[in-house]
Formats: sequence, structure tokens, C-alpha cells
Amino acid sequence: MDHTGPANPADTTKKALTKKALHDAVARYQRPLIAYAHARTGNLERARDAAQETLLSLCQQPADRLESEILPRLAPWLFTVCRNAVIDLHRKEHTMTTTDNLSLDRSISDRATSGGPAESAEAHDQQHHLLSLVAALPTHQREVVQLRFQGGLAYKDIAEVTGHSVSYVGVLLHEAIVSLREQLIALNA
Repeated sequence: MDHTGPANPADTTKKALTKKALHDAVARYQRPLIAYAHARTGNLERARDAAQETLLSLCQQPADRLESEILPRLAPWLFTVCRNAVIDLHRKEHTMTTTDNLSLDRSISDRATSGGPAESAEAHDQQHHLLSLVAALPTHQREVVQLRFQGGLAYKDIAEVTGHSVSYVGVLLHEAIVSLREQLIALNA
């Protein structure tokens, strides 16, 4: 004898909301996760693998944990899982690759002027210089810059992802920005 009866409308609504939240998370974070992983690995395919593994992990979470723990802190959770996936990839391959083509280019390109060819060429040159400078930053500075400007994470979220204190994240970002500003001024002088 089946005692399940009709589905509870509250459970059906909850499942629909969870499914929508997962769909929205994939749509919102897939590209930033790929960009972040690409900047860390220097390889687009490995970056896509890390992002896919991250989003798959999200989808495999139990609904109660998803709602109570993960969704309220979604961005830091995703970037932490992605960071760990990249670290695992590095361990498996026994190589630590840096990238000379940091994926901040998308966020920079989005801010570039939509003027004529001369403005576009100048923006492209500035973007190329900035990407080279960011790629040359020390590892901890480069990572917090990527999380801040690529992932759009707040200091508190970056601290959660990296394991640094919020104040140390601020110091790293400040040092990175000062260094980048000085180098850009020197290039333009």
C-alpha cells in the first residue's frame, strides 16, 4: 500500500525555487569561474574543467545544505571550490603554470570606450599592458586582484576564499593597485 499520497505543494515550490537558484547560479557565475580558473591555470580547457567541476559540485549538494549554507554565501563558496579544483589540477599535473594573458581582459574590454578605431586601438594597448603587469604581480596579489575585479567579490568573500584575513586582503589589494598604478605611469611617461 502506497502512503506517499499527493506531493506536498510546499515541497514542490521549494524544489522549483532550488532548481531556479541553481540555474541562476550557473548563468551568473559560469563565465567568472572560467575566467578565474583560466587566470590561475593558463589553460582554457583546464579552466573550463575546473568551472564545470565547481558547478557540478554545487548541483550535487543536498537541498537543505544548499538553502541553509551555500546560497547565502554563494560567491565565496563557488570560488573556494573552484580554487580547490585548480589546486587539485595542478597537483595532478605536477605543474604550476602562470598565465601571461590574464582573463581580466573581459572586464577591461567591457569598460573600454566604444569610440572609433583610434580609441579602440589605444584601449587594446592599455589593456595588453595592464594584463602583462597583473600577470607579473606576486601570486597572492594577483589572486586577490582576480577575485576582486574578475569575480566581483567583496573583501570578506575574498578572505573566505583565500584563507587570509580581511585586513590582509585589503593590504594585498592596496599594494597591487599601487604597484600597477606606478608601473602604468612609468609606461606612459
